[in-house]
Amino acid sequence: MKNFIFAITFTFLVLQSSSALATMKFIYHPPESNLDTRYNFHWEVLRAILDATAKKHGPYEMNPSVFMTEDRQLSEIQRNKPHLTVMIRETNRNIEKSLLPVRIPIDRNLIGYRVFLIKKNKQKDFDRMSSLGDLRKVTLGQGKGWGDIPILENAGFKVLTEIYYDDLFKSLNKEKYQAFPRGITEVHDEIETFKKIYPQLTVEKKFLLYYPLPTYFWFPNSEEGRLMALRVEEGFKTIIKNGTYQNLFDKYYSSRIMELNLKKRQIITIENPQLPETVPFKDKELWYEPVGDR
Repeated sequence: MKNFIFAITFTFLVLQSSSALATMKFIYHPPESNLDTRYNFHWEVLRAILDATAKKHGPYEMNPSVFMTEDRQLSEIQRNKPHLTVMIRETNRNIEKSLLPVRIPIDRNLIGYRVFLIKKNKQKDFDRMSSLGDLRKVTLGQGKGWGDIPILENAGFKVLTEIYYDDLFKSLNKEKYQAFPRGITEVHDEIETFKKIYPQLTVEKKFLLYYPLPTYFWFPNSEEGRLMALRVEEGFKTIIKNGTYQNLFDKYYSSRIMELNLKKRQIITIENPQLPETVPFKDKELWYEPVGDR
């Protein structure tokens, strides 16, 4: 009897010890510079998801990786390297072949609605434009490796790239290109930050460029990656249902949407030729429509 009790106690202690070690480690890509706030909302959503699933799935850690460009992020996570275990990126057919997505657009596709950062003296040029054909005459800036580049090029835009995030604003100020399209989730913080350095930068007032760009949490195609993805999908649905997600969305974006006066802008729609068939367009609660019907 004593041996039996000892065996049960030993097994319990082993299981308890194993459970204590089973901390899920979410290593995420940090900002690309001290001025980069693009993903603050996304990582706060992830933290809320993990908190909501802690009772069922156990403890977690969220720690930043070393600095990585978007190209390197993709390479690291595709090769299942320990330096990065979760990535934020728009979906396309190629990425879905090699990685595990949680197919819930993190920002309800707000990132797919774009305004242009320009120099103030260029507004008069945009005021004379009225169509996609007119806009195609404008050279655009983008970061090297960004998923928007093939979308914009497919629509007929000329795109110039920069390796480093901060250089995109520097080059726009130098008029290397005439416009830098930014998601309405990004542009508020960016203009507030970079106009202190480049006071001639402003948000163009007339146009709203739209293309579907569902942005997901991505995980390595491994056993650990599958467990992380399952936890995040479950937790995401939980925080949508209990209102936590909507509170975060409103905290970050409601005032920004109003400031940009979206309903009075001329919307220009272009295709995203790289979208896979798995995009959950039919689940309307996952998408935001800032200007009514597209």
